Formats: sequence, structure tokens, C-alpha cells
Amino acid sequence: MKILKTIFSLAAALCSNLFAQGDAELFDTSKNDAEKFVGLLPEQIKTIAVISPGSHPGKPLHKKGIEFLQKAGYKVKIMPNAFVRQKEKAQAPLAGRLADFYQAWNDPEVDMIICVRGGLGSEQVMDHLDWTKLKKRPELYFQGYSDITLITCTLFAKGYGHPVAGPNTGSMAGMTPDSIDAMKKIYHGEQLGPIKLEPLVPGDCKGLPLPGLLQRLSVLTDKEYCPNAKGRIVFIEEVGNSAEMIEKNLNKLLEKNFFKDAAGIVFCHFVRCKDQHKIDGILKAFAPKTGLPVYKGFPFGHTSRIYCIDFARPVSITNGKVIFSAAAR
Repeated sequence: MKILKTIFSLAAALCSNLFAQGDAELFDTSKNDAEKFVGLLPEQIKTIAVISPGSHPGKPLHKKGIEFLQKAGYKVKIMPNAFVRQKEKAQAPLAGRLADFYQAWNDPEVDMIICVRGGLGSEQVMDHLDWTKLKKRPELYFQGYSDITLITCTLFAKGYGHPVAGPNTGSMAGMTPDSIDAMKKIYHGEQLGPIKLEPLVPGDCKGLPLPGLLQRLSVLTDKEYCPNAKGRIVFIEEVGNSAEMIEKNLNKLLEKNFFKDAAGIVFCHFVRCKDQHKIDGILKAFAPKTGLPVYKGFPFGHTSRIYCIDFARPVSITNGKVIFSAAAR
């Protein structure tokens, strides 16, 4: 028995190591199953559309979250180009990605859109999207993270849909138990938190959240559809960038007045970054420049511990603890 336990432990460690070396959005799914996804979303969400506006989801595990959702009882409509790859390109053809976006958005049966993965490509979709072809649909949930920051933040800026920063379907299957619980609480309107944070510049603050990937928020500052952070607490994550670029992008946000009139800043997961040991110092040095309360340590970003952040859910930080308030009934 002890030998078997040792073998299983070694296998689990090897599995985790393999995931750590692979796609930054894919995690070990061996401890999850579809049963944990039953009741994940509120009753009004029955049909989910799946799209890939960013990079091509070429690994089998990108489909695992879709499988879990289907087995949990949700009707999942996979858009025609979600798993198509253009030759010698990292994405499906732009025309196909745009067609999928329009089809998913305009389908009256669809209650929610979830992206399969991030990567690169969402900027191209947003730059070419014809907004006159879309109804605003404030009830339509749209979930994703990483490169999908460019879409969720643009939807917020333009007042379309109900954006939520959260795991893509590829990431969903490997979420930690507390992440699944957090997702349920957000979508069912329950309070999430208090969650203790580490203060960089102490101070209480409250507002609505504005979450995203640092390098994509930096891109947004050059767009006409850049979101306004006024009165919002900005949640920032990062993956796979150098300490030098992290510092450069943070300073760009500051120089472009991205944080002007914001309520506060929370740094989330900064992972797989070159010179990782330098990042804490960069964040600590940057924080006082903003003139805002600044914290770190919220579980959002490119790890299996990824909490959902609803753009429309009031959030407060008091005595170093963050709470997402229960939704108004």
C-alpha cells in the first residue's frame, strides 16, 4: 500500500511538472470531474457558446472544460472556427474569428460566451469588429482572461454584455476547489471574501473592479476603446514577461493616466516571468507613484487558483481584506 501511495505521489508530481512546462493556461485536471461543475452557473444560464478569438487551442486539454460543462448539463455550442487553424498562423483566419463572435453574440439562445484560450488575436478581433452588428445584450455573460482582457475591457468600455474576468474553458477543468467555489459565489450573487491581501500602500477603498493582464492593459492605453478606471479597483496579473517589460508597462499605464481617479490597485498572480525575483521589488517601488491604496496577493491569473472577477460586482478593501459584495436582490 505504501509503495502504491509513493507511486501515485510521484506520478502526481510528474504530472504537475509537465503542466508547469506546458501551456500557461492548462493545469492538472486529474482531481476534477464534471460533477464539480453541476450548478456552477445560475439557472438562467442554460446555453454556452464557445469561441477562440485568440490563439488556436491545439491541445486535447483545451476541450476538457467544454466536456465538463456538457456533462454537467449545460448546452454548449462550439462555434465553427473555434478549433480551426490557419496554415503557418497561430490563429484561425480573422474572418472566421469575427464570424464566430457575431454568431455567438447574436444567437438568442446563448446565455453566456466563454473563450477557449487566450494567446494572441483578440486585439485584431476588436480592431475589426463591426459593433453595429451587435445588440448590447447587458444580460449576456462573456468570460475569459489573459489575451481576452482586450475583449472584456472593451465590452466594459462600450457598454456591451456582462464581462467577467475568469478562466477560459481550457483553464476551467484544472481549477482548484476554492476557485470553483469562488466562481459559484460570483455567478450566484453570493459574497466572496474576505480575502487577506498584502499591503504595498495601505488604505481602504471601494468601487467596481477593472481586471486584466498587464501587457494587454498596456496595449489598451493606445486604443480609442481603452476603459476608464475612474472609481474602480484595478486588478492586474501578468504571465511570461520579463521584469524589465513589467516595469515598462506599469510606467506606461501611469504615464497614460490609466490610473487617474481609480480607487485602488491590486496586483494578482505574476508568474512564469523572467527575473521573477526582481518583480516584488518593482511592484513595491511602483506602488507609491500611483497615489492610491495598493495591494498584492489576490488569486487571479495564470495558475490553477484563479478566481472570477465580475466587472459589475462591487468590491471593497478594508483593513487589508478584500470583499466582493453579495449582489443586490
